[in-house]
Amino acid sequence: MNKDRYVALRLKLLLKGLFPSLCFLFIPKLKTRIIFSSEFNLTYKHNSKFLFEYFINKYPEKEIKFVINDHALRDELSGTVGDYFIESETLGGIVYVLRAKTWIVSSLETPVGGIFLSAGRYVYHLGHGAPIKSIGLLEKYSNLKKKIYLKLMRYNFSYFFSTSELFRPIWSGFIGVKPKKVVIMGQARNDVLHEPNQSLVKKLINKPSPCKNVLYAPTWRTFCETKLFPFEGVDFFRLSNFLEENNINIFLRLHPNFEASIPNEVTNITRVSTLFSSEVAEINDVLGAFDLLITDYSSIYVDYLVTHKPILFLPYDYEEYKEEIGFTIPYNEYTPGPKPKTQAEFESELKKLLFSSLYYKEERISANKMLNYLDGSNCEQNADFILKQLK
Repeated sequence: MNKDRYVALRLKLLLKGLFPSLCFLFIPKLKTRIIFSSEFNLTYKHNSKFLFEYFINKYPEKEIKFVINDHALRDELSGTVGDYFIESETLGGIVYVLRAKTWIVSSLETPVGGIFLSAGRYVYHLGHGAPIKSIGLLEKYSNLKKKIYLKLMRYNFSYFFSTSELFRPIWSGFIGVKPKKVVIMGQARNDVLHEPNQSLVKKLINKPSPCKNVLYAPTWRTFCETKLFPFEGVDFFRLSNFLEENNINIFLRLHPNFEASIPNEVTNITRVSTLFSSEVAEINDVLGAFDLLITDYSSIYVDYLVTHKPILFLPYDYEEYKEEIGFTIPYNEYTPGPKPKTQAEFESELKKLLFSSLYYKEERISANKMLNYLDGSNCEQNADFILKQLK
């Protein structure tokens, strides 16, 4: 799925909800009804998932619902989580959602499309990651259709949540909202980093002690394929032996578009395996269980910083990525870990990070304070702010 298709889907959602949303502009909203949703109203993940689960546990007196327009997924979730999942495709579903005083989302897609959706209601954008890369209207290469869509979206949101003051101007410029609409809040999904989903960890990750488990989560590139272990003349036989000798397991977490095209040289390594999105829809459910993270430009490292565990960076195409995508913060200043350029350096740095608890520790703590201003009890803080607006 390319960027143009995303824009087309979003425009379709906007147009479908345009007339109903305008009809409900002046109809009173129900304060007790709170509606959650995630990407395109088809997924159950990101910050809205975690905050939703907090709400249904802490505020049973509220009318809490999550929009899932995938019928099979909605039925599955209703059976495992409870009778909290609804649709917003039929007239009845649309009316039900539009009567809610509060909407909470993780992306630009709202439970029902349209414009002026924040008129008479509170719409919160929790996001699904720190904006370390250029996004929205700040992107270098945005077509006219996308720019028009983004500018329309500014009228749909009451508040954007940001993990740091550093990101306030980024969220503000994302669709052109005033800085006062950006609130400093921790990400709801990060609360579970200290208590990973043990059933998933046991099923997918746990290996006999004293193994070290490493997550390798590179960014998906729109302009070219992502290279794994991107070292000139990389020796996969040597890498396999290195992992075996040091009891290190590497788990690949890739963009769904790339899961089927992993080179055979990588998949043939015994101690390298893949965490498919079909197995773990939300990586934060297990992220805290890993001993180390490897990434390049993914904002997953900002989440992982709250664990204070080691991170290794592989920005092998930094100059090209900077030119094509762009960064919102000084990359080298806020990435607290080694950046090896050869296989030998990679192996050496990986061992240092895994077996020396002090290596880069102070740098990680410092970066975490800057990028995750509020660290801990994120769901509680999010909920307190949201409910305060209803009083």
